Amino acid sequence: MSHNTFFKEEMELDQIRETEQHLAKRERESAEHRRRLAQQRSERETTMPPLEEVQDRKQRKQHEQIVSRGEVKNERRTQNYSMLLLVLLVAATCSLVWWGMRLMQGG
Repeated sequence: MSHNTFFKEEMELDQIRETEQHLAKRERESAEHRRRLAQQRSERETTMPPLEEVQDRKQRKQHEQIVSRGEVKNERRTQNYSMLLLVLLVAATCSLVWWGMRLMQGG
């Protein structure tokens, strides 16, 4: 019987050692995690905020990704149409001025 109790005690001792090793491993992982968090926090505190130009570039890139090619094509078409109307308006104004000048000259 003493052999059985010795064997049981030996198994319990092995289990306790295993548990201690597991706990020690967890403690090391926890300490490493805390160290990493502290390092990240200090890096965030010492890092300069991004420049406005960098933020503008990011916003422009994001906008370009959002806007589809069809929307760009429609916008260009609308701008071209507006430009044509502007040219016609300027031409009409010039012709009215020219016609008014001719009338004033008695022509």
